[in-house]
Amino acid sequence: MKIVIVGAGAVGSNLAKQLSKEGHDISVVEKDLDLVKRISEKMDVFVVSGSASSPIILEEAGIKNADMILAVTNSDEINMVVCTIAHSYGVKTKIARIRSTELSDEQPLLHQNGFHIDHVINPEKITISSILNIIGTPGAIYVADFTEGDILLRGFNVPEDAPIVGKKLSELKEIESTDSFLIVAIQRNEQMVIPTGDTKILSHDNIFVLVAREALPYFLPMVNRRADEVEKVVIYGVNRASLELAKKLEGQKIGVTIVEPDKEKTQQAATVLDKTIILQGNALEIDLLKESSIDIADFFVALSEDEQTNILSSLLAKRLGAKKAIVLTVEPAFVPIINSLGLDIVINPRLITVGSILQYIRRGHTLSVVKFHQSEAEAIELIAEEGSRIVGKPLKETSFPQGAILGAIVREGVMQIPAGNTVIKPNERVIVFALSNAIEKVQSLFIGKKDRT
Repeated sequence: MKIVIVGAGAVGSNLAKQLSKEGHDISVVEKDLDLVKRISEKMDVFVVSGSASSPIILEEAGIKNADMILAVTNSDEINMVVCTIAHSYGVKTKIARIRSTELSDEQPLLHQNGFHIDHVINPEKITISSILNIIGTPGAIYVADFTEGDILLRGFNVPEDAPIVGKKLSELKEIESTDSFLIVAIQRNEQMVIPTGDTKILSHDNIFVLVAREALPYFLPMVNRRADEVEKVVIYGVNRASLELAKKLEGQKIGVTIVEPDKEKTQQAATVLDKTIILQGNALEIDLLKESSIDIADFFVALSEDEQTNILSSLLAKRLGAKKAIVLTVEPAFVPIINSLGLDIVINPRLITVGSILQYIRRGHTLSVVKFHQSEAEAIELIAEEGSRIVGKPLKETSFPQGAILGAIVREGVMQIPAGNTVIKPNERVIVFALSNAIEKVQSLFIGKKDRT
């Protein structure tokens, strides 16, 4: 597929790297000369330096022959203009990263006004949803939902006193509700592995679990002996994301305090929020954090634009008694560093955005793609197409790629854990967890004959 990527920041460069590795013909448009040089030196892609809103530059990038354009610059306006120009060249699929809530919530408006955007990706909306899911899942360090919301992917750090510590995965099958969950991956000592029945769960493992939504309350006690209800959240930073998060938490009757250094921003927050306590000051001030009742906070959520303050204030908040800290970082390279500091959850909107875009590009009928911060592994939700190699015979007769696991099948609206004798039917929805070297092989199993190349 010929794909033009406009914008070579964290989102664009990650997409270029991933898609070129998958064999697509990639062109990148970027006006920042430092980014142009970096992409040219590190990736096997065609890079054009110049303004993305220029038809001449887009033509140089190959827009006339493009199957898809990904407009992922930092400017909503430029992304919208790029998609409009791409439409005039007959580009079939146009995807834009749009931060404005007004525009991303009213996607038909973009079509009616001639912008011709096929798919809108809003990083802030995805970020807020992730944080709310973490807050709503006691003990979770990672969350992702699939298209219909009936199957969840949740990550947990296994505490020393967890009932599953020391148990093999095969032993968990003796549990009555085991049909409703499956541990699909374990991160141990920086390494992500696909477990087998003989794999033993150790304390401090990060485990990733596929679980039916209705079964989540039954699974949680296995990793958390105590699952306290969230009553208090302290947020650092006033911006669109933090205000929207505070509104949602108010609606859930959770006590919220926002800390913000800028006086104008605190006044803005006061006009938008009804029940939230707003404190003006820096989150690195111990007395101010104590005033926010940080010692009884279930979560400290650092959402400011200042990366360093987010990290340092989260460490301070934990020291002063906050049970968990959620840290926002826009730099993907910071994710493993922050994890190594002992903070609980790291949110990177740019990496989340990459996964949201990939679902529209992958071969076959891919419904969603979840990328993992810790590695290049993915959870892929797809349809088993009629005529594909996975359909119509027992799974034990299929050569499933090493480094991948078929986690769940949705049959008549119910999650099922597949076994060796399971036969997948045409058009059934499945979820697969795969390490990077197995992704392409996994996809090929689910593609019908007419789509194979």
